[in-house]
Order: sequence, then structure tokens, then C-alpha cells
Amino acid sequence: MPRAKRNFSPQFREEAVKMVIEGSRPISAIARELGIGDGTLGNWVAAYRCEHAGDEPALNVSDPRQPHR
Repeated sequence: MPRAKRNFSPQFREEAVKMVIEGSRPISAIARELGIGDGTLGNWVAAYRCEHAGDEPALNVSDPRQPHR
């Protein structure tokens, strides 16, 4: 029998996403702690990152094909 769809408040979602974005723990660990599915939390984090893509600084990764000087 399928589970009933649970509704989460915007504040709960925001706090859960902050735990992922600002911390170093994996989504699965945070989701388990909060009693939600890791896919659900992953979707919330992905949506947040899409909505705030311009807010985060660009990564500065060196090209490994270039020789180090």
C-alpha cells in the first residue's frame, strides 16, 4: 500500500537544505536524522541550488592538463 504524501513546511525545508549546504555531512545522514527520504532532501537541495545558482562563487579548479609552474 503506498504511503500518504507528507507535506513539509517551507521553514522545515529551508532548515533541512541549510544543514546540507552549510555542513559537511552527506544528504543521506541528514535525511535519516530528520526522518525523511534522502531522495526528497536531495530534490530540495537541487531546487535550492538551481534557484540560487548565481549566489555561490564559481569554483576555481586548475586544469590538470596544464603543467604546474
